[in-house]
Amino acid sequence: MIETQTLRAEWTKFSSVRATMVLSLAAVAMSAFLGWMFAKASVIDYLTSTPQERLDFSPVEMGMRGVFLVQLLIAGIGVLVVSSEYGSGTMPATMAAVGRRGKLLAAKAGMTVLTALPVSVASVVLMFTISQSHLAASGVPYTMPGEPIGLRMLLIGPVVLTLIALFGLALGFLLRGTAAAVNVATAFLLLPALSDVMPGVGPFVESYWPNAAPFKAIYGTHELPDVMAYGIVVVFVAVMMVAAFVRFRDRDA
Repeated sequence: MIETQTLRAEWTKFSSVRATMVLSLAAVAMSAFLGWMFAKASVIDYLTSTPQERLDFSPVEMGMRGVFLVQLLIAGIGVLVVSSEYGSGTMPATMAAVGRRGKLLAAKAGMTVLTALPVSVASVVLMFTISQSHLAASGVPYTMPGEPIGLRMLLIGPVVLTLIALFGLALGFLLRGTAAAVNVATAFLLLPALSDVMPGVGPFVESYWPNAAPFKAIYGTHELPDVMAYGIVVVFVAVMMVAAFVRFRDRDA
């Protein structure tokens, strides 16, 4: 169980890092802009499409395409929770104060969730609202929040983004540097967007990559049952956190 005192200390340190506030605000602001931008592009695509293409038009999938860029900032929040301490050289003092490394990792994971979840909720809700409102105003099919796909995006989308923040946290522990962890996270998370230019492995990456599978399940386009598609990212993040704990436990700061 995470002690309140430890969590409070983590919050004090984390909130003093200016970049965390910048990333959080940037994620929300970018969500608003990308929601409008991709909705505008979707309107053009819809109006110039064939009747068959219009039947296949998915308002949520088209309007929420920007989530693959916002997730990079969300992952960065997780990275900074730990890499800021390695960068400033305060990690040894923190470990001495907390005592147990497992407790410290749990506190940082809790801090990541408490920070990333509200940012993720705000980002998803804002992107969804702006994109679907623009589609509706343009006379193009849109999705209401109460529809099944809308509910899945609004309820599950922020959880997926928060898991991606924990992935960033794990990378921070494993690589112990902001630049290295952010670069690896960016390359990893953007792979599904490049699946079209990956001969042979493209379809696998597009469907089964940890940050792609849950969103395909949200859109209702994944061939696996929803539970299995969501389970891909859950298991992946759990494995990454275990690897982070083992490295943190066995290596001196």
